[in-house]
Amino acid sequence: MLGFSIICGFQIRTLGFNYDFEAFFPNEDNELELYNSFRKTFEYDNEFVLISLENKAGIFKKDFLTKVDSLTKELGSLQYIKKATSPTNLKHLSLGGIVPMQSAVLHWNDPVLYKDDSTAIYRSGEMVGSFFPANARSLCIFLKTDDELSKVKSDTLCDRILGLINKQRFDEIHFVGRIFGQRVYLEKIKSEFIYFLVISFLLIVFFLWMSFRSFYGVAVPVLIVILSVFWTLGIMALMGKDIDIMSSMLPTMIFIAGMSDVVHFFSKYFEELAKGSEKQKIFPLIIKEVGFPTFLTLLTTIVGFLSLLFSSMKPIRDFGIYTSVGVTIAFILTYTLLPALLYFFTPKKLVSVHGHNNNTNNAMRKGLFWIFRNQKTILVITAVLIVLSVVGISKIRVNNLLLEDLSNKVKIKQDFNFFDKYYSGVRPFEMQISIKNGKGIWDYDIIKQLNSIDEFVKKEYGAGFLYSPAAVVKGIYKASISNADALTPFPDKEDYESISKELIANKKNKELKRLVAPDFKTARLTSKIQDMGSLKIGEHNKNFYAFMDKNINKNDIEISLTGAAHLIDRNNEYMVNNMTQGFLFSIIVIAILTYFLHRSWRMVLVFILPNVIPLIIIAGIMGLMGIELKAATSLVFSIAFGIATDDTIHFISRLKIELGYGKSLMYAFKRTYFETGKPILLTTFILMGGFISLMISDFQSTFYFGFLICITIIIAVIADIFLLPVLLFMILGGRDKKKLKP
Repeated sequence: MLGFSIICGFQIRTLGFNYDFEAFFPNEDNELELYNSFRKTFEYDNEFVLISLENKAGIFKKDFLTKVDSLTKELGSLQYIKKATSPTNLKHLSLGGIVPMQSAVLHWNDPVLYKDDSTAIYRSGEMVGSFFPANARSLCIFLKTDDELSKVKSDTLCDRILGLINKQRFDEIHFVGRIFGQRVYLEKIKSEFIYFLVISFLLIVFFLWMSFRSFYGVAVPVLIVILSVFWTLGIMALMGKDIDIMSSMLPTMIFIAGMSDVVHFFSKYFEELAKGSEKQKIFPLIIKEVGFPTFLTLLTTIVGFLSLLFSSMKPIRDFGIYTSVGVTIAFILTYTLLPALLYFFTPKKLVSVHGHNNNTNNAMRKGLFWIFRNQKTILVITAVLIVLSVVGISKIRVNNLLLEDLSNKVKIKQDFNFFDKYYSGVRPFEMQISIKNGKGIWDYDIIKQLNSIDEFVKKEYGAGFLYSPAAVVKGIYKASISNADALTPFPDKEDYESISKELIANKKNKELKRLVAPDFKTARLTSKIQDMGSLKIGEHNKNFYAFMDKNINKNDIEISLTGAAHLIDRNNEYMVNNMTQGFLFSIIVIAILTYFLHRSWRMVLVFILPNVIPLIIIAGIMGLMGIELKAATSLVFSIAFGIATDDTIHFISRLKIELGYGKSLMYAFKRTYFETGKPILLTTFILMGGFISLMISDFQSTFYFGFLICITIIIAVIADIFLLPVLLFMILGGRDKKKLKP
């Protein structure tokens, strides 16, 4: 044991922190394969930075534009930056070589032309929402970064960008991008990992002290769970697993799940000592009366966490696996190390704390008789709550926002919202265009259809920064005609001939290669849209497909929506489905286990109902409170079910033991309440204390995870106290109809 602890200690030093959001991409179908092929052909759609620079006096001011131009040049010269584009270096397209473009959009160094330039920019509207906002109080710089930058390179680039921005004095600065988002997430994961450990530790210590009133009664259980966490983290390090947004919750989960075993063991041990039982006889009794039920709770908890294996996302599967490992280690230590510690040293104060308490017993006896006198009332209240919950469930929506995980207090979330409000947004919108006939992308009929797609995407999605083959054609044509203010003109077939020849001749141009594959059979439409949520975007997608069916010849063109944001939305859909499968798996496995233990399907029903009803109620609460169903909230049901069954197992197991001793049913119920009541309440407080610590998180998914499980635990313990005895009495009442008077 000491040797393995030393090995774990050395390994934990190598444990790193990681936030790879691509690990959450689904692999259920060909979506991920399509995306990987897409970005291999073109480029990564999420490797960019947007910087907005505000000037409250107006953006068409020479001193402001001079600083913008200077900053753009400095940013463009940075290592890991492919290109820096801003209004001061933005050009209209021309035929000669396609790129670089020759005609300036904004003559920033000539104030005389500011009025004409601003009129042309805002009249055409093509760049409004991209480089220019509608309120004309800021400008946007677009940085294209190198693909797949490592953590070290990303942080280096972040520091250099911020260093250059801070050299210039602007009224307000807003910036977003993967490199900044990754940094914020990792910093939050690191800090919250420590917070969760400390807060859950302090809360658990508090509840243990209130229960046992002894340093020993606190130190020994804490030692068991700390050692369990230590070993689990060591195993993670040995397996090369880093800490991510999911596994940052792992120590808290082990703390609270492992502590439940220790509390039940402790309570039974000192209750027997208080009765005067000999130590040698106590441990076999604990194995019989507490050990087996605790082993069953271990199995149900593991089933809850292993149901996460139904997920197609590795971080979630890993969370399920390593949490299962951790609670198993805690169980093993509880029944090996803990007995050894108690055998050699047992403080008398702990024994006296667990002595007979008439006030507690009287309160529990009165509560039990109230339950049996009001069985119909309890059943009616339960039925009403289920009906109300079903109404709430009907209101649940499946939805997902890209940065909703972060609190609005975090700057990058504020900046993200700023771009959504004043620009076209930050969310990448990507589309793969496949040409199915022998014409090629630059065929006039094809390009006209693609132009109609461009126009629809702008109107339907409010897209900005739109770049596509049709957009290139329009830009070239607009630069070649005399009426430069014409609204998004498109050439006729005759005018297009010279443009298409030039485009075909320049197929190796690096800008065109971002859009069109060399064989002219595959192309790309890329833009940015507001992060309106997967639910609303799904509605827009339906409208888009309806437009395609009506206006686009499917024999010519095949369109596939793709991109990182699209995969995140798909991930949310798959996650909800996967967790539904996992939840059903948990119920089936636990139902089968219950049947083999009791050989009665009625007992299976009695066991399942008090633990499913809290989940129905929590789902109703979600619907009534407007808490949307997504990857994080869908995790709650399987895990909460596995944890909530613990109290039911201890109650039923104790009742079965008392009945096995030949006691009457009412007396057995009374003894069950006395024997299991205090440990159940204490473990409930410990569970809540651990999950409450998750509610301090700046990640909304972690907050809702902790919040919803806390509510579920409260409802579950109420169901075990009030509903479970009623259901058990309905099944077992036939064997003893006698009423025991208080």
